[in-house]
Amino acid sequence: MSNTLIKFISTIILAFTILINGIGNFIGVGDIIPTEPAEENTTSTTVVETTENDEGAAEFLAFFNAETAKIAESGSYALTRECSYVKPIDVGGATNVLNGIIGAIDDNSNLDSVVGDFLGIGVTKSYVPEDDVDSNYKLKATTLKEEDLVSFTADNGTYTFTLANASNPKKTGATSFSRLTNDFITHEEVVDGIAGFTTAVKVNETTVNYKNIKVTVKVADGKITDISYSYDFDATIELKAVVTINGTGAAKTAVSYTNIKY
Repeated sequence: MSNTLIKFISTIILAFTILINGIGNFIGVGDIIPTEPAEENTTSTTVVETTENDEGAAEFLAFFNAETAKIAESGSYALTRECSYVKPIDVGGATNVLNGIIGAIDDNSNLDSVVGDFLGIGVTKSYVPEDDVDSNYKLKATTLKEEDLVSFTADNGTYTFTLANASNPKKTGATSFSRLTNDFITHEEVVDGIAGFTTAVKVNETTVNYKNIKVTVKVADGKITDISYSYDFDATIELKAVVTINGTGAAKTAVSYTNIKY
């Protein structure tokens, strides 16, 4: 478990404890019984559009999957990841109180910044494999299928496509999004993080929707030189800690792998 996840979980649970019960103890809430959301693609219609004389989507994806496997195994590249809030984290009327509690622990932090660490809000720049990089951010050996594509265009060595939306993806490769990347948070990661600290907080539900998933790939001399993708996501979480607490938020992410060598 990452240090940022531990910081996020412990701070939020401490805040909820103080907010709901003052200095008292949690009593009778019970064990965590998560409601595991189904993993699904929310868009399945494939509309493949190609310009005249461009190779088809199926042929390109076979090439793309084979080449990303080579890059992931032994390639090098510059990684840039930018993530920013579209709608900052909101827990309703508890927001100001939580900000006050978090600020008392660290006067340079608030709810947005603490959760932002967890989500990776900000800019990450690294060079793989020399730098220590979050494994979820690294280029993945993709396993995309033609039916994953909502649109596809090819133009003089630049390939652009969009993927089906995904709700609550897992890192199993069962959805188009998870066949592209591991750069997302799962329900199980949230549940496991909270369970490691207390049984007084139950995760009733989490829903994360990933959409507007756009990918651009550049090829020169039969090799991939650049890959970039972007996506939007919105999330809701429902926790039970004596009373039910709901939180929402939304963000956008852009990732690029440039100067690829393999």
